[in-house]
Amino acid sequence: MARYWLIALALHGILFTVLLVRFDWWESEAPGSPPAIQATIVDEAQLSRPEKRLAEAQAEQEWRNIEEQRSKQELEMKRRQEAEKRRQEAEKERKRAEEEQRRKIEEQRERERAERQRRIEQEKEARRKAEEQRRQEAERRRREEERKRMEEEKKRKAEEEARRKKLEQEKREREEAERKRVEAEKRRAAELKRREEALRSQLAAEEQYLEGEVQRKNQALIKRYMKRIESKVKSRWLEPPAARSGMSCILRIRLSPSGEVLVVATVKSSGDPVFDRSVENAVRKASPLPLPPDPAVLPGFPELNFNFKK
Repeated sequence: MARYWLIALALHGILFTVLLVRFDWWESEAPGSPPAIQATIVDEAQLSRPEKRLAEAQAEQEWRNIEEQRSKQELEMKRRQEAEKRRQEAEKERKRAEEEQRRKIEEQRERERAERQRRIEQEKEARRKAEEQRRQEAERRRREEERKRMEEEKKRKAEEEARRKKLEQEKREREEAERKRVEAEKRRAAELKRREEALRSQLAAEEQYLEGEVQRKNQALIKRYMKRIESKVKSRWLEPPAARSGMSCILRIRLSPSGEVLVVATVKSSGDPVFDRSVENAVRKASPLPLPPDPAVLPGFPELNFNFKK
């Protein structure tokens, strides 16, 4: 009886162990795997002797099945542990490879950054050198331009000085020529003035002589024609009764070039209006009055002052 109880306890202990192994907390069972243990609890008091032997045989079989199942599970567990170990090692290798890859990538990036920095430095240096070269070239051009400017300025000043001296020389020559010309002009002017004065004196003397001759001739001509005018007027004059000897009046007569009397007016009365009017009528009746061939010789022509006396 105790032996059966021992067997039952052993079965229960194995079952509990298998359950612990079966339901571990770090691995999941593969899908479709058979149950770890199949056991049946039998009440020994209810079994007969043949049944007990059968039960013992079944228990023995179950025990062997449990042992086999346990061996399989141990093998599976070892396989899984080895697989886990390989996985972990593969994971470590993968991580190591990834780390190595990251390290290589980081090194490559570092090299690329260094290369970029080197290129940047080279470009900066190239730009600096180019800028320095441009500055030196600009400085060289500035100095060259300054040298040319100074040479041109010097040349310009020399040319201006030469022009100034030339202009001064030309000015002195012009002034000298002008002075000589003015002196010559003065001498010529003085000579011309002397000649002109001599000529004017000669002409004045000749004119004076001629004027005297003309005046003498004109005076005689004027007197002759004035007497003819007076004679013709007196021939047309109707003497008024009140006329007395010595009476006279002055008339202003306006004539045409042919001697026609255009206007006659008394400018100085005799004191007797009848006498004055009779003389005016006589002048009108005597029209045309006798004139010399050139009436311009008459003083004040075409107006004449006629003095009529009784």
